[in-house]
Amino acid sequence: MAMNIHVARVAFLKVDALGNVVSKDSNTNTIAMQLSGSNEHRILQDDAIANTVGNPTVKRYLELEASDNYIMQYMDQNTVITYLRTAGGGFA
Repeated sequence: MAMNIHVARVAFLKVDALGNVVSKDSNTNTIAMQLSGSNEHRILQDDAIANTVGNPTVKRYLELEASDNYIMQYMDQNTVITYLRTAGGGFA
């Protein structure tokens, strides 16, 4: 039996005052941008999981997954695993 799951990774990323992830590798960032802001746990973008685009917060990621009928199965500080709920309420 096949099961549709998403395994998303969580990282502690720098974000600016508007909540946008600040990448130290971006050519548009300044030293001031790197020194200001805060750090947050964010979902790392994964091209295989549409709801990870833009490094959402963990809360927002789970909301997006729920809207696509995915249910959280497991979460720790590094990983979030969700699975697709079927019409019958069991695994896909």
